[in-house]
Amino acid sequence: MRLRPIVPSLALLLALLASAPRPCAAGETITDPAKIKEVDFAGLSEAQKKVALKILNDNSCNCGCEMTIAVCRLRDSSCRRSLIFARTVVDALREGKPEAEVVKALKAKADTFVAAKLPEDDGGVYNIELGTAPIRGPKDAPVTIVEFSDFQCPYCAGLQATLDQVLRAFPKEVRIVFKQYPLNIHQYARQAAAAALAAHAQGKFWPMHDKLFANFSAITEENIKKWAKEVGLNMTDFEKAMLSGKFEVLVQKDIADGAAAKVLGTPTLFLNGKRIHDRSFDGFKKLIQEELAALRTAPPAAKKAALTASPRPPAGN
Repeated sequence: MRLRPIVPSLALLLALLASAPRPCAAGETITDPAKIKEVDFAGLSEAQKKVALKILNDNSCNCGCEMTIAVCRLRDSSCRRSLIFARTVVDALREGKPEAEVVKALKAKADTFVAAKLPEDDGGVYNIELGTAPIRGPKDAPVTIVEFSDFQCPYCAGLQATLDQVLRAFPKEVRIVFKQYPLNIHQYARQAAAAALAAHAQGKFWPMHDKLFANFSAITEENIKKWAKEVGLNMTDFEKAMLSGKFEVLVQKDIADGAAAKVLGTPTLFLNGKRIHDRSFDGFKKLIQEELAALRTAPPAAKKAALTASPRPPAGN
């Protein structure tokens, strides 16, 4: 997924963890060209359309979603890789190329996008600065889960129900800290991140968070404003803050914090500084119980170190 403080490279954007929630059923096949969003099939014969769909259903999008190009266009239309790949296929067919040459052109285009590898840091502990990040759960909870997330990422949206379940299961033991990590492949991700922080300044981060994730595939500038109004924000202050770019600084800081912790994609989570690979509820439960057991036997200094400073809301407008 990518690094900061410099503008992140697309080549480092999407190395999603294998346990990410799946937005579609395995083996799903798209048979209607109209479902391949933002791709114009005009000028293709019916036979060519069938070939295009066959290729798009047979080849995976290498954005890290583990879906085919066709399904990625349907389920995550904000993914720019699947859009480029689908248009490559259609353009090649429009030029009259046979199926084998179209596949070759697709593979050549896909090879220009280099997938990043997850860091080999099992057992490593990152000291992630929490700063002003939003928090759910007790501020003195012994277990802190830091979530680096993108409001247009379907896997981030799918993970929220599991995190809610974790908080219900460990209401006194766990707090969740949200850090912004908007990806360049998502057109409105940075704007959504800034809007969420503007809502945080008015004490309404979590309602805005929920609204954005519930509508992750429909995020636009217009809808962000509509949802800000629906969650009860002072729109004068909100719009002034958005125009000023004041929260871009905080978004940038979160991105830099993520880069320091070798965050390569979204969602990426850390439990008391240790990277989480199994994002199922059972995976979270096992890690939390192990961490609580370790803390019970740890010396007082170690217990104190496990609790970094509680996040504070950012200054209001």
